[in-house]
Amino acid sequence: MYYVSTDKNSIVEYNTQVTTGEGYHGTTIKWADILEHQNGFDFAIIKHDNYDCGLTLVNELPTDWYPNEEDV
Repeated sequence: MYYVSTDKNSIVEYNTQVTTGEGYHGTTIKWADILEHQNGFDFAIIKHDNYDCGLTLVNELPTDWYPNEEDV
């Protein structure tokens, strides 16, 4: 499951919330990488089982989040 938003700061805040709550430091310095849609306006992060927030939750990211192999 992923949280998605057009507000990157909200995604960053969720990442910080999980990172702080889990006490990540040292070799693990953040919960997850923030994914940026190829349109440049949408952002996503994988949901941590123990942390909820008010962002939109989706089961999986649609295929348009991933570039076509021809474009790579």
